[in-house]
Amino acid sequence: MMNTEQLLIQIKNLLHENPDLTEIAETSLIGIIENLKTRENSLELQAISKLEGRNFFVDSYQRGYKWKPQQVEALLNDIDEFEPENENEFYCLQPVVVKRKPVQHEGKESVFWELIDGQQRMTTIFIILSYLLNKPFFTLRYETRTESSQFLNDMVQLNHIEQAPELSHIDNHYFYQAYKTAQDWFKTKSQEERDIWRDKLLHKTKVIWYMVLNNHKKDSQQHSIEIFTRLNQGKIALTDAELIKALFLQSVMKAYHHPEIAKQKQFEMASQWDLIEQTLQDDEFWAFLSPHKGTNKHTRIELIFDLLAEESKDKQQLNHKTFLYFANQLKNASSCQIEEQWTKVLQGFHRLAEWFKEDQLYHLIGFIIGQKIKTINVLWQESQKAKRDQFVQILKSHIQRDYLERLFKGNKDSTRLDFTKVDYLSSSQRPRIIGLLMLFNIYINEKHKTRFSFRAYNNCQWDIEHIHAQQSLDLPSDAQREIWLNEQKAIIEAVPESYKGLLDTKLIVYQQALAVELADTESLKKEYLDELSKIVGDVKEAIQTLDNLCLLPASVNRSIGNQIFLTKRQRIVDFENKGKFEKEHQGKFIPLATQQVFSKYFSDDVSQMYKWDEIDRSNYKAQWLECFKGYGLDLGSKA
Repeated sequence: MMNTEQLLIQIKNLLHENPDLTEIAETSLIGIIENLKTRENSLELQAISKLEGRNFFVDSYQRGYKWKPQQVEALLNDIDEFEPENENEFYCLQPVVVKRKPVQHEGKESVFWELIDGQQRMTTIFIILSYLLNKPFFTLRYETRTESSQFLNDMVQLNHIEQAPELSHIDNHYFYQAYKTAQDWFKTKSQEERDIWRDKLLHKTKVIWYMVLNNHKKDSQQHSIEIFTRLNQGKIALTDAELIKALFLQSVMKAYHHPEIAKQKQFEMASQWDLIEQTLQDDEFWAFLSPHKGTNKHTRIELIFDLLAEESKDKQQLNHKTFLYFANQLKNASSCQIEEQWTKVLQGFHRLAEWFKEDQLYHLIGFIIGQKIKTINVLWQESQKAKRDQFVQILKSHIQRDYLERLFKGNKDSTRLDFTKVDYLSSSQRPRIIGLLMLFNIYINEKHKTRFSFRAYNNCQWDIEHIHAQQSLDLPSDAQREIWLNEQKAIIEAVPESYKGLLDTKLIVYQQALAVELADTESLKKEYLDELSKIVGDVKEAIQTLDNLCLLPASVNRSIGNQIFLTKRQRIVDFENKGKFEKEHQGKFIPLATQQVFSKYFSDDVSQMYKWDEIDRSNYKAQWLECFKGYGLDLGSKA
């Protein structure tokens, strides 16, 4: 192979002999130079065999080697259990972040690779290969810890290593533990099994090799520390999205022959990437796509890449599966192929944006994902094959068949839900009822051409609230009695004039009995409540029906307590007003259907506002049945 100087001389001689090639050479050389500039700030998949003879070092800002025997065994077992189905399959290790660095070594300058991230895994591979090959496969040194480097590289040559005095050093202790773990693990294997495992590691195992550009404007070590801190603060490793972004930008520079066009394309891609990420940072947007804590990603754009990768027929569960899919798609890709892949990314984003923008799709998809009826991956696949109206019908059928019919008609795995008898305290039925109340609120929002906020919903803890509940007779403290008495006076003010005198009298008798501490105060209080019940409705009747339930934030529900309709109505109105003006109440919202229940919006003829009566409940029930019918479930007279 020619050295760089010989190559340059050959190019110079060729141009001297063929001056007509000068213009072509200039364009080509500019492209090569631009490519070289970005070469170190790139990534690729490297087989472990390609690391042979390389020099690595770990700088002083990093902690020492800390892998425990269980972690070493896990790596040994993972590679052992990996069975490639064809010659192109490989086991993928987590990313290794490196920086090229000239280092004085054995009296001359050598190229070393600084391990910024991934040093624990690379050290383990070094130890395992040292044991299997009985010699170092590559060199590895720890900066400022000379004794650790010496021990690590000489470990295979030591006899009775467990008695070596160097083991008192903490690094060496962990090195030895890892070496002994590998030794014990391979002792149970035949020579043939060892050879198979070694070949898997060397030729069927690849590492995501991420090379960062040397920043000549900064101190080299400070630059490395900044990268290390970013990767290890909060234990957030390089995400697939970050790796894929580097892949696209790197592929562009390789595929486009004109550097100016390549730079322009990179800028265009980076700008579009930022716009997508910025849009997905809208919590209203994100909440309907990813409502569950376990599905949230550090980089939201990764969702699009996951969905696109899921379209492939490869269903293998691999580390960094999404990244590997795109690495395969972009390998030696032409500019047209890169453009095609990037167009798919943009189209994927626009599809999610359409789902968010269009109210009907937004509500249907948000509910289905939120209630775990179907995953976003399933909905994505279904939307591929259907036109907009067909997709809407598919979504509605999911709510009908996979949700409502299972709740109300029952199946082998679930207990049937009864509209007229709801066990809201049951651990199995409670989340179902909250889900139904959420669906009803979505239906009411759609009727009013407003949007249900999945963000606000996801940020609240929710309670099932009885619209009309029986008042508690227990008032253990003087302060509670005082609050209760004031509430009763407000209730009496709100009832029709013809009832006020009798209620006033009974409440005064109860107050007087309290003042002189008579023994029968509770019976007097019960007399008052019985009379009040005759006026505001029989609260014992039909209390556990779906048409007597609504949805409230848990904090609001606790503040309301077990009160009658009139008291609850006033407190909810107060809470709504506070939510508009007081910071501590903002972010908690009263759902639209609940607001309408307590304003009697569903009742055609409102003659009074102090009780929830049979007519109110009947009108409310009719809205529920219309809601279910809209999703294909007709309960009719059964409800």
